[in-house]
Amino acid sequence: MKKRILATMLAAAMAVTSLAGCGAKRGEGAGTTEGGGQTAAESTTAGAAGGFNESGYPIVNEPLTLNVMLGIRNMDSMIEPNDMKVIQDLEAKTGIHIEWEMIKESDWDTKLNLRFASGEYPDIILSTSGKVDVEEYGVTQGLLLPLDDLTAQYMPVYTERIEGEDTDPTAGMAASDGKKYGIGNLVGQNINTQAHYFINQTWLDQLGLPMPTTLEELTETLRAFKNGDPNGNGEADEIPVEMDLTSNYYGVRWMLPMFGVPVDPLKWIYIDNDKKVQFAANQEGFRQCLEWLHLLYEEGLVDAEILSQDVNAVQTKLAGGNAGFFTAWRLTAKGWDDGVAKDCVLYMPAAPEGSKPCLARYLEVAKNGAYVTSTNQHLPETMRWLDALLETETMFSMYYGAEGPGWEYNKENGKIDSVVTDTSGTLDFLGSNALFFAPGSYIGEVFNMAQQRIEKTEYCQIYEEAGIIQKYSDDYLGMAPLTSEQHQNCLLIETDIDNAVKEYMARFISEGITDDSWNAFVSMFDGMKINDYLKVYQDAIDQMDIK
Repeated sequence: MKKRILATMLAAAMAVTSLAGCGAKRGEGAGTTEGGGQTAAESTTAGAAGGFNESGYPIVNEPLTLNVMLGIRNMDSMIEPNDMKVIQDLEAKTGIHIEWEMIKESDWDTKLNLRFASGEYPDIILSTSGKVDVEEYGVTQGLLLPLDDLTAQYMPVYTERIEGEDTDPTAGMAASDGKKYGIGNLVGQNINTQAHYFINQTWLDQLGLPMPTTLEELTETLRAFKNGDPNGNGEADEIPVEMDLTSNYYGVRWMLPMFGVPVDPLKWIYIDNDKKVQFAANQEGFRQCLEWLHLLYEEGLVDAEILSQDVNAVQTKLAGGNAGFFTAWRLTAKGWDDGVAKDCVLYMPAAPEGSKPCLARYLEVAKNGAYVTSTNQHLPETMRWLDALLETETMFSMYYGAEGPGWEYNKENGKIDSVVTDTSGTLDFLGSNALFFAPGSYIGEVFNMAQQRIEKTEYCQIYEEAGIIQKYSDDYLGMAPLTSEQHQNCLLIETDIDNAVKEYMARFISEGITDDSWNAFVSMFDGMKINDYLKVYQDAIDQMDIK
């Protein structure tokens, strides 16, 4: 097994400093231990009926029915899963029949809470479209079972894929007690950073300009884009820099890494190279970025609507192919082949003198996709059935549709090719499949990745080789083993921080920054318990085995 970055997730709830006091009183579930469901010994043996087979198929020799509560997206059809060939084939293979209860994500929270309140639980909960509160229903009430021992014993496919990675992609699923109450959902790749920078190569060529390599050169290039009519239409309609204030991929947040601030996409914090949790908004790089954007704003080098337009307006303008410089996830994934991809190339971000860009690193980490309830009387059978969903052909049939119309094996390399380019019509079951578990190494071995994923991989590799992707992923912040109470308190503080940062960003871009306004901005966070907030995350990170 390759070395894992996270060898274990410790039961750190009592070691992490709380912003608010003790957690709620733990409930007691019938036949469960306090706050933890069944014991490990009970979990690995309970419910194995006569005729159960620990390996091979069928899983059971006598018919068995399990109840599954299935969360689907609002856009997905309510087609009966048992009418689908892949499910019929799975039942014939395993000997296990499923009674499905399908719930759209808009109704998920209400109906899930009602089911738990009723005391009548499904055997299995499957959902990547709706959230299941593991801390409340697993750690506190014991209504969900910890699955660590069960997955190790009964899910060899799932376990093998985890062990094939340099890191454990399921590490972030550990609850505050160190246990995992879910089975992971993941479609992954290895190197990953979300922010990518693009510059219009056609405009550079039209104006006879070299690729800018410093921030000063980039600024001069943007001035040339504004004044030199690079699109050749005789009008001053070029947009040197296209972006908005707050959206993902196109917002100010994604310019910050050029100035050495690899801010988390959901929080205004990050982990530096010394494993220290840092607040982004009081960093010198943050100020430098906003000062540069103010310069662009004053000179008309950034879209004049930067402070008011939304993500849809930005994407429409970018699709028009009249932008010189922007950030984006990737090009072909946005369908920009004609208007953008043919003109723009990946840009190596420039930084102010004495500084270095630092892009946020993202791990390919799983999210909870499947859960087993404490009243499930057929645990071995359940776990083997979940593992059967992950066998290669079954998994791709659930995601793309049946072999033939949905996917096929490539005769040259033996890997799977997707036949359909638009999967919206094939995702009638499980949305995007609640148990699609394909981490980087595995998916590269069995699947011929679509061009958009190849494109992203290449982008990330270029930045990785340049040494500008941060050492420690901010995903560790999401893995932090916080109690439910700590998590809720942090969310409240994060909302206040986010509102304040966005307000001041707009002011700094439009009005500029003085020493007085900057000091007022930085000191404002003292009243938000920012130090206590950072300590909660720092204590949690310190408990994690980050290499």
